Amino acid sequence: MNDQFQNASLLELFLLEAQAQTQLLDQGLIRLSTHPASPAELESCMRAAHSIKGAARLVGVNPAADLAHEMEELLVLAMRGQVLLSPQQTQLLMQGSAAILQLAQGQTVSQLASLIQQLKNCLNPSSSETAAPATPVVTEPVDAEPDIMVTEQKSGPHEEQKRSGTVRVSSERLDLLLDLASRALVLSKNSQQFTQQLIRLKKKQQQAKKMLEAVRDKLVEQQLPDYFNTALADLGQLLTDTSDQVHNSLQHYDETSWQTLLLNQNLYDAALACRMRPFSDLFQGKARMVYELSSSMGKQVQLQVSGETTSVDRDMLDKLEAPLLHLLRNAVDHGIEQPQQRKDKGKPELATISLNAWHSAGFLYMEISDDGKGVDTEQIKQRVLSRGLSTAEAVAQMNEEELLAFLFLPDFSLAKQVSAVSGRGVGLDAVQHDVKTLGGDIELHNNPGLGCKFLLRLPVTVSVIRSVIVQLQQELYAVPLPRIETMLHLTPDDISTLEGRPHLWWQGDAVALLPLSQLLGFGSVTTASEALAVLILQDKGRKIGLVVDKLLGEQNLVVLHMDPRLGRISGVMAGAVLSDGSPTLILDVDDVLVSAHTELKQGQSLSFSQKAAEQSSKKILVVDDSLTVRELERKLLSNQGYQVKVAVDGLEGWTMLRAEAFDLVVTDIDMPKMDGIELVRLVRSDARLNRLPVIVVSYKDRDEDKNRGLEAGADYYLAKSSFHDESLLEAVRLLIGDAAG
Repeated sequence: MNDQFQNASLLELFLLEAQAQTQLLDQGLIRLSTHPASPAELESCMRAAHSIKGAARLVGVNPAADLAHEMEELLVLAMRGQVLLSPQQTQLLMQGSAAILQLAQGQTVSQLASLIQQLKNCLNPSSSETAAPATPVVTEPVDAEPDIMVTEQKSGPHEEQKRSGTVRVSSERLDLLLDLASRALVLSKNSQQFTQQLIRLKKKQQQAKKMLEAVRDKLVEQQLPDYFNTALADLGQLLTDTSDQVHNSLQHYDETSWQTLLLNQNLYDAALACRMRPFSDLFQGKARMVYELSSSMGKQVQLQVSGETTSVDRDMLDKLEAPLLHLLRNAVDHGIEQPQQRKDKGKPELATISLNAWHSAGFLYMEISDDGKGVDTEQIKQRVLSRGLSTAEAVAQMNEEELLAFLFLPDFSLAKQVSAVSGRGVGLDAVQHDVKTLGGDIELHNNPGLGCKFLLRLPVTVSVIRSVIVQLQQELYAVPLPRIETMLHLTPDDISTLEGRPHLWWQGDAVALLPLSQLLGFGSVTTASEALAVLILQDKGRKIGLVVDKLLGEQNLVVLHMDPRLGRISGVMAGAVLSDGSPTLILDVDDVLVSAHTELKQGQSLSFSQKAAEQSSKKILVVDDSLTVRELERKLLSNQGYQVKVAVDGLEGWTMLRAEAFDLVVTDIDMPKMDGIELVRLVRSDARLNRLPVIVVSYKDRDEDKNRGLEAGADYYLAKSSFHDESLLEAVRLLIGDAAG
């Protein structure tokens, strides 16, 4: 049993070794494909093959050792100048590298004997099979990458690889460690409050001592018994000793609590660092994938990588694997031209795809760019028109940014035919979905004829989120900072009304304003403050402003996932503990934005520029399926100071009546889904709403129609044929009075 564990441990170490060395081997072979006689690259590849051979022999993986030996022999001949590596031989070595990695993972490599024989033939220049094309032997698809494990790689071809000892720890234990460390840090910060309590106790003791001394001075003249004076003296000394003891304890506690705080902060940082991995882990195997894919298409492409040491949360790294593969395949297939086409344009035949990662302002940025042909916007226009996604007039007016946005739509592709690489229209749509799921965003920058660039902005970790703390009706909530464009404090003069809704003009755009409390189901914001705190969010190119009661600053919050027994909670992503130890909820911004779009479609008439007295004005629900009538009534009532909401049919009106409180309903009769008569009957049969005033405004002006509406329970009936502004306003005032009354 012990031997089995020992062998398993050695095989795991060999897998680490193989992953690191095959990555070095792949990078060197890709450079040798363009500079086959480079001494530095030949030596680097030879050393990698030699290291693999020795490690494989040690752990008993003899097929990998035999394969690495033949690769090493070929590279040695190339170093001596006896062989100049041909493209076929380089491809053969690349296949050998992939096969070694499969063998290290315990997989079976088909045609392994054939691959070894082809390498042996390369050692004999007179062999007729030397220049024969290599037969692919790797059974895994191009985009299938091995499981990634953390390794530390050497920085140059002449340096020996150094790797510190590794310990395998489950992700659950790391998550538990981080959770415990964060709680310890919170408790340390909360303990600072106890220092203030000790200071207050010390001051009270000093006050008691002064009061005792004053009393003793007055009693001296009374010639009291000696035991009484002795007791007073003893009491004074006791207060002095107690005060000194509190002072010493306070000093000691202050030093200890500060050291504990620093220690717990370091513990938290160390626990968080355990979750981080170098970005180079994500790059493993990508250079070979790009090389093999481009070679299969007859293209020459190299992958240049920078930012390998950038640290990223391990969960983030795993979830970026699929988007990165999509973008790299997209660049090779769609972006890079054939060598002759590049030569005709004055470009080098060897194309370059650059992959870079860095940290900035608390975010992780990843950039994938190429020097290909860029995106043809005319081709986008043709595809949009052929699929009927827009009219010719609208397409003609679109700018480049609007046209590029079509590339992120589901089932949209510029590929002329479906292949194993592209054409199904799921690439960029899937990439955008994955990036949004991680709380990030993606931008496409196009340079026609010269290439394009994808820029991803992501949170550094999905376990710890930098959030803005906001207050809503005495409760605290967290909004993920990466989703916030900016934060503003507005005065009533900064807000204007557009289409009956409050808007803010910001950076040339009209930004609709909505109360966050209303989107979460708490009701509209009712603050008497002149200033409004606003979070500006962006979703699908449209900016939306969320109004909150207060902005309370930023904090790093450890994500605590909700108990599955609670089910899905609308607008909530997870829980967290604030720095003062109080619990809070992290809001799901995408869910909130869905509610915001729904609210905007229904009609939002709350004016934040009103004073507190006006904000408490009476609220009216207008229900009518005619846009013209609905808008006419809304504007008429809004101009008189009433708060007005609209519904497009009786069913929507009934739903809104059950969700919010209104002072009056103005409804049509003939509407889809539910007519006005049925709506009135439901109102009168509801115990909470049966006293709500209802006005019917309808084209039906016959006496039997009026009687039918009044019998259903309407308080007032107006015919649209004789409708005028004053008649509706008179009826409203008669039933509920003035707006602020």
